[in-house]
Amino acid sequence: MKLVILAFSNFIASIAMGIALTVVPWELSESLGGEKVLAFTATYATALLIFLAPVSGRVVDRFSRRSTLMVCIVMMATVLQIASVAYGNSFLKIASLSVFYFASQVFFLFFYNALTAFIQEVFDENERGKVNGWMQVEMQVSSFVVGLLMIYAVKSSDFQFVLQLNSGLMLLSALMLCFIPYTQQARPARARVSRAVFRSILKRKDLVLLGVCANITFVAVMMLNIVHPIYLSGVLKLDVSALAKLSISYGLGAALSGFLISRIVSTGSAIMIMRACLAIFSLALLTISLFPNFPTIVICAGLLGAMGSAERVAFNTYIMSMVEKDIFGSYLSVISSLTYIQRTLFGFLLSLLIVGFPAVNYYWFVFAISCFGLLLLQLHAVLASTQMLELSEAEA
Repeated sequence: MKLVILAFSNFIASIAMGIALTVVPWELSESLGGEKVLAFTATYATALLIFLAPVSGRVVDRFSRRSTLMVCIVMMATVLQIASVAYGNSFLKIASLSVFYFASQVFFLFFYNALTAFIQEVFDENERGKVNGWMQVEMQVSSFVVGLLMIYAVKSSDFQFVLQLNSGLMLLSALMLCFIPYTQQARPARARVSRAVFRSILKRKDLVLLGVCANITFVAVMMLNIVHPIYLSGVLKLDVSALAKLSISYGLGAALSGFLISRIVSTGSAIMIMRACLAIFSLALLTISLFPNFPTIVICAGLLGAMGSAERVAFNTYIMSMVEKDIFGSYLSVISSLTYIQRTLFGFLLSLLIVGFPAVNYYWFVFAISCFGLLLLQLHAVLASTQMLELSEAEA
């Protein structure tokens, strides 16, 4: 029952945020000067998240993880409501929507770190693989539902009402979390010493490297989100429907993989699964790079989604058993910071590549990123330790 409530609560929140994050960028890009605001907000938010990530970890470890989740959701509901009220004024509309877009990036940082830590605290070790798998299924199904709603149900004239409705859905999501049995575990006083905690985490180079490797697929997909529209439109001369087909293929692969992997993953098999998934992910990118035609890209998109989802489930299941609960949020925040740094660095390099070499096969660049992840995973194998990262290591 806990899994059902958590999955449905997250599903509702994902639907609300998914629709809002489709409406808001579109509205900003259609507004006079809004496209510049959107570009600035996106860049500023990504850079700031690098520094906010450690804060999110300390918040998750310091306070009740269920309360943190609920506060995140309620705050986003409030921002959505304010945006809907300001929607009728042209100046306030751009300002409020840009604030929402920025707040949404901060929301996802705090929310997903708190959600992962909440799963670790509420569910037993033998349940976590199943829970992590169903969370991946929920995420992909909600994305698919959002796509259908935006195509067939939501019109431009409905946008203000949709923002208000999504605010209500977010509140419903927060309320549902109250029905999950939960008792906050006491945190030792030494867990409040941030410097000692982060020093302890950074000493475990194997677990830090593993977190970086686990997010290589995410970073690669972020780069593909830039490469796909440029290549499909500029080189293959296809229309926007091609992107929708890629999204469907990716989502179906990720959902199916999340469902299947949850039935076989365990702490013992997780590292092996991660290695296999990253290798297959890289082979799929190599195939796209060698044969960059649309049928190949569509088929491999499903494979990329499947491998990325499976790797995420395997990593979450493994790391929940390797890091002490009292500092788990802080560990996730370190990995988040490193992921945002990767995303910013590789995004900058890709931008230089696009400017310097227009209309070339940028898929080779994304393939190089996945190969970088494979190399790091080999390095992890050398440094790997079976010792758990416990709070006692944080004493200083």
